Amino acid sequence: KIAVSLSCTMCPDLVAAAQRIAADNENVTADVYDLQYYPSLKEKYNIMSVPCLIINDDEVHFGKKSVPDLLDIFQA
Repeated sequence: KIAVSLSCTMCPDLVAAAQRIAADNENVTADVYDLQYYPSLKEKYNIMSVPCLIINDDEVHFGKKSVPDLLDIFQA
């Protein structure tokens, strides 16, 4: 899951990187949620800033990420 705000200038980079990985790997999905319309996600994951990457409902990462950054996270 990727939590974003439409006014965020860093969010598109994370969305593009995650969707690129998801397009290349059938085991990965990248769902994007605008927190304005999904406030429950903000509460559930205690999201204080965007972009926010939520992996398997238990890992939360904040900030701009590129494809190599995401691959490092996934391999850790």
